[in-house]
Amino acid sequence: MSGQQIQPIAARDLAPDLYQDGAPPSDWGGGQEAPPAEPKGPTIARYLAAINRFKWLVLALTLLGLGGGYFATRFLTPEYEVQATILLEQGTGVSSQNAGPIRAQELLKASGWQDLVRSYAIADPVVTDLGLFVTPAEEADSLLFRSFRVDQARLRPGDYRLLITGNRYALQSKAGLEVEKGAVGDSIGVSIGFLWQPSAGLLGRRTSVEFNVQTPREASLELIKRLGLTLQQGSSFMLLSMTGPDAQRTAATLNAWVEQFVAVATALKKKNVSSVAAILEGQREYAATALTDAERALEGFRVRTVTEPTERQSIAPGLEMTNNPVFDNYFRDKVMADNYQRDREALERILTQQKQGTPITREAVLSVPMVNADPASEDLRKLLTEQADREFNLRRLRESYTDEFQKVRDEQAALAGLRNTSVPNALNAYIEQLKLRERNLSATIDRSSKDLRGIPSRTIEEQRLKRQVEMSAAMYQSLNLKAAEAKLADAATVPDVSILDPAVPPLRPTKNTAPVLIFGGAAAAFALGILLAILLDQSDKRFRYPEQVTDDLGLFVLGVVPVIGGKGKKSKLEQASQVVEAFRTIRMNVRYAADPNRPLMFTITSPGPSDGKSLIASNLALSFAESGARTLLIDGDIRRGELAATFKIAAKPGLVEYLDGTALIAEVLQPVEAHPNLTLLPGGARRKKAPELLATPRLTQLINQMAAEYDVVIVDSPPLGAGFDAYALATATGNMALVMRAGVTDRKMAKAKMEVVATLPVRVMGAVLNGIKMTGVYQYYSYYQEYAATDEEPVGQLTDGRAKGRALPESKS
Repeated sequence: MSGQQIQPIAARDLAPDLYQDGAPPSDWGGGQEAPPAEPKGPTIARYLAAINRFKWLVLALTLLGLGGGYFATRFLTPEYEVQATILLEQGTGVSSQNAGPIRAQELLKASGWQDLVRSYAIADPVVTDLGLFVTPAEEADSLLFRSFRVDQARLRPGDYRLLITGNRYALQSKAGLEVEKGAVGDSIGVSIGFLWQPSAGLLGRRTSVEFNVQTPREASLELIKRLGLTLQQGSSFMLLSMTGPDAQRTAATLNAWVEQFVAVATALKKKNVSSVAAILEGQREYAATALTDAERALEGFRVRTVTEPTERQSIAPGLEMTNNPVFDNYFRDKVMADNYQRDREALERILTQQKQGTPITREAVLSVPMVNADPASEDLRKLLTEQADREFNLRRLRESYTDEFQKVRDEQAALAGLRNTSVPNALNAYIEQLKLRERNLSATIDRSSKDLRGIPSRTIEEQRLKRQVEMSAAMYQSLNLKAAEAKLADAATVPDVSILDPAVPPLRPTKNTAPVLIFGGAAAAFALGILLAILLDQSDKRFRYPEQVTDDLGLFVLGVVPVIGGKGKKSKLEQASQVVEAFRTIRMNVRYAADPNRPLMFTITSPGPSDGKSLIASNLALSFAESGARTLLIDGDIRRGELAATFKIAAKPGLVEYLDGTALIAEVLQPVEAHPNLTLLPGGARRKKAPELLATPRLTQLINQMAAEYDVVIVDSPPLGAGFDAYALATATGNMALVMRAGVTDRKMAKAKMEVVATLPVRVMGAVLNGIKMTGVYQYYSYYQEYAATDEEPVGQLTDGRAKGRALPESKS
């Protein structure tokens, strides 16, 4: 096999930390629900596989879209584009300095010119002059409508038909209702707002004329939509373009448009420039009044608030900045109040401790900063000093005398008076003094805080008034300048625009949309085909992809069995080699997925019929046997089992006869001659009540006895959807492997049956994917063909009379 493929690795080797007590991640059963798989969205590989699966549908839709696009090109009408250029005079275009909407040397700015050229002041006269509000059904009838005009007050737009019979005419609506009739040569449609009187010679031999009439405003709106305009920044050239199905008519329309534009621009300038000066003068006077009012408001505010504190800071000579004294006083008082509170609380704690039995010491009181620096604490400090001196004298006296000595007793009494009365009273008096200071300072801070809180509002109001003055001043200066410029412009009014290049009808259509339509149809159909393929793939209820097993069911993939036959580059020998390697991988993964503390015995089943479970069971049994393991294959499908016919041995007696006690174990075990290590236990005779035998303890005894005598016991069971047989067999073996076939297995049924298995004491080892084409998402499950195992012939040995050194054919396993 060409290309590189990756051989599947055992689950234990990929994620050993997920295996506890030998259980794989897909260990459903045992009365516990499997952990829900983390939801994952479809991958790019799956989308590609879906597109490849429905490639013929995508190709058919693409071809259909290609044909549809080609067919649609037959209904396209040719499109002609004509262009004209208008010159904006130098010094009057958008490159002029920004000096307002109307200046001494210009009528409009760039946006003004664009708005004017698309206005109804230009479109309505063009539509009326050229009669663009009427459209004949036949191009040859255009000459009849050159003099067609309308009375907009009575006009009834719509589709009409003019029928001519001899020298009489009849005007009908599109529905066939007669609107008017008369003699040829008279005015036609006067009652519905038509101003039209074609001569008999102009009508000629026509018998019917169909046409559509719009209001001039509707025709103007459609014409504006067809007009293109380009005016580059800094350029004095305005490029106009228009598209239409008739080159001559479109060119005539655009030329009439630019001529009307030049005429209207010139008229507007002559009309407007003379009145601009008066308008701007009035605006200038209004701006002057507004500026005066704003200045007075700012002046009055400053006079009212001159004595109140502000955020402004003064700069003293020789200093960079002098702080505002209001802020300095407020924060100084705030700090002092905090100091008073802190020192007071410290002294109160000392006084509280004295009441609890701890004497007041000089060191504890003097550690409070306020006591050291405050002159009011002088008496307290003296008492503390006196207390310290008496404590010293008492210690000296005790060095020479006992406590019974009179001096010692006098000193103790004096010291006790200081400790218990004088010092606490002085300390309490000082604390009360600190509280009084603190209250007075707090009142001062509250007053200062109220003044400071008013500063932001006064500052904001002052800034607003300043901005009002600045805005009024800027507006006044601008209007004052523009008023002077308008007076100058009134004295010298010249046209600002002129036609540089008139429109010329092209000889060929400008745009060819046929290729775009063809390839666009093909691309849209291709995208629709891809979307439809993905939707069909997403709605497919059958098993198709490995992530449907791993993500949706939470099962580990034990292996992938490729499909044999069909079209492809691989030979039958290569395909057989792939199958052999697939079963070797399944064999390896089954060994690691099973409980290592128990004999290797498991049941192979599938959600429904035709999934290939018997094929997987028989080939996996052969793979175990060829590896040297004593293998027992039990045909547990007592309803429709065919393993006896597959291995060409007698089907009776079998499992049924053993379970009902009519046959001994030695009578039902049938060795397979071609494979010495393989033994088959056939299903036996088919009976209606045979499934009931699977619920007897004799089945469990049989499985346990065979597990002791054989290395591997494999049970091929009926599908999970056939009844309770598969559940009983899986419970007896304790292990189960699920076979799922691509394009056959119903995923919803598989999920429903696995939910039932989750309630049983069964270890689900994983899933075997059968009938897989090793392409797309499955290409990494295939194997390197160049590494296929072969038999090498011993040197000098001849085989079948052929030359020496040739290899024998590969064994068919």
